[in-house]
Amino acid sequence: MFLQLSQDLFKYLLPEGLPRSSFIVLAGEGGSGKSVILIHLVKDVLSVGEPVIYLTLDDDPLTVLRQLSAFKIPVENYCSQQLLSIIDGFSYTMRQRRGRVHSCVIDEVSPENPDNTITTLIKASERFRLEERGLVVIDSLNEAMISLDPARFVSFVKSLRANIAKSRGITTIATLHTSTSELRNYLLIIEHLVDGVLETSSIPEDLASQIPVFVRQIRVLKMKGASHKQGWILYSIDSEGVKPAILRIKS
Repeated sequence: MFLQLSQDLFKYLLPEGLPRSSFIVLAGEGGSGKSVILIHLVKDVLSVGEPVIYLTLDDDPLTVLRQLSAFKIPVENYCSQQLLSIIDGFSYTMRQRRGRVHSCVIDEVSPENPDNTITTLIKASERFRLEERGLVVIDSLNEAMISLDPARFVSFVKSLRANIAKSRGITTIATLHTSTSELRNYLLIIEHLVDGVLETSSIPEDLASQIPVFVRQIRVLKMKGASHKQGWILYSIDSEGVKPAILRIKS
């Protein structure tokens, strides 16, 4: 079974879609396009009426909702229909807060407590009936990485994959910032534990200077159970979404 994607870039990279029951890491350095890719994945899933649970660890829920709205996702409608739900893993750091910041927020967790985070995700997936459908987003794994020692971090990733993706058949996307060699080492540590890895990157400056439009690049490092394009693919963003960029080389 596959989670079908409508964006041109995704259809080009993964013609069959994303395999259900997969835990996929979306990795890349800062400014490489991870957020744009993630938002359009969320947009695709919501647009076909499947639910999304978004665990916000990097940023506060209101900022995440504004980012989604900026790409013409009607977040208020999806929240009221219980198709979009946010688990707040950021606001635990704030002092003297009063209540939840938005009706879309269904619970709060701390990345310092991985067992509670997983339990909360399980309860939310059952509440909104994500069995064999929908998408769970974890943005990002870096917050858990900072809070946990390497062994506990690996255990956290394995438990997420086992309890969310595998036992419940829910496609799960987790972002990972790899701006330094040390952070990239964490990708190497968990790469064999996950089902798929998508990597984004800015393009080399010498190539960027020759292209009249702003583009980034993405590749599928691995994707169990699905055919996919090999190597780096350039992509652009316009009002209609993310699209592969085809370059014509003059002879």
